[in-house]
Amino acid sequence: MLKRFETTKLFYDQYPYKVTLKNNLGHIFRDKNLSFAKQEIDRLQQKYDQGLPLIRVAYLKEHKYEVETFLEARDLYIEFSKQDDYKLRIQNPYMQVYSHDYDWLQYISEKIKSTFEFWEPNQNLPTLEKNVIVLEEEPEYLYKVTLDSTVDANLASWIRNNPGKAKAGRVCLETIENNGFCRGFYFFVRDDKILQLLNLFIGKVQRIDKLVSYANSDK
Repeated sequence: MLKRFETTKLFYDQYPYKVTLKNNLGHIFRDKNLSFAKQEIDRLQQKYDQGLPLIRVAYLKEHKYEVETFLEARDLYIEFSKQDDYKLRIQNPYMQVYSHDYDWLQYISEKIKSTFEFWEPNQNLPTLEKNVIVLEEEPEYLYKVTLDSTVDANLASWIRNNPGKAKAGRVCLETIENNGFCRGFYFFVRDDKILQLLNLFIGKVQRIDKLVSYANSDK
C-alpha cells in the first residue's frame, strides 16, 4: 500500500519529491550506471524469452529472481532512460528515486507496484528552499547546525552554561568535549546573534538549516 509523507526539507538540497520502492535488482542501477543496468537486463531478457530461470551470477554466487522483479526492473530502466534530472539512492533491495517532476514520480508509483512511499511538500505552503526545514509548531530555536569533523572542545562547555541559547544532545556534547569526530552531529541555536557568536567555536560546519513553522514559513 502506497503511503504518503510530507517533505519538510529538500532532499539533497534539491529535490522536493521522492518515491521509495523495493526491488531485488535495484543494485544494478547503483550510481545511475544505466549502461551496466541494460547489460544485466538484456541477459535476463534472453533467459525470460527462453523460459529459463532468471539467474544472475555475482561474486561466484547465483541469485534467482522472480519474474515480477525482473519486469519491474525493466520498466524502471525504461523510465530512467527517459530522464536526466533525478537521483537514485540504492540500499538493496530498497531504492529511493528523487526528482523535481511530480507527474513522473506519480506515474512510477502507479506503474511499479512495489512502490510503498511517496514524499511531496505541502502544496498550501510556499516552495521549499535550500537549507530550510518546515515544522508544524513554532520552533524554540531558529537554526540547526550540523558539524563537520572537528570543533573547538570549549563549545560543549558554552552550550551547557547557556541553556536557552543553544541545545545539543548528550552524545554530541561528550564527543565535542573529547575532541572526537563530530561530523554529522548537530545542535540548535536560538537566533542569528547567538549563531554569529558561536562561529568563534564552530568554524567550518557541514551545514546550517533555518527552522520555520507553518505559521511563519511565508515570512
